[in-house]
Amino acid sequence: MKVLHRLISLIIAVAAAAATYLASGEIRIEFIILGAGMGFAYWYWGPRGTLL
Repeated sequence: MKVLHRLISLIIAVAAAAATYLASGEIRIEFIILGAGMGFAYWYWGPRGTLL
């Protein structure tokens, strides 16, 4: 389950940059950072949500 969870986090991180590349034809650093932030957030909190 850990491997699947990490794989989904990586897919989310790559998908943000890939989607903007397909839409505009260029990769921008802010979308790479956005994808990394979203992937890290999913990895950290996971599918069960936050414990705050």
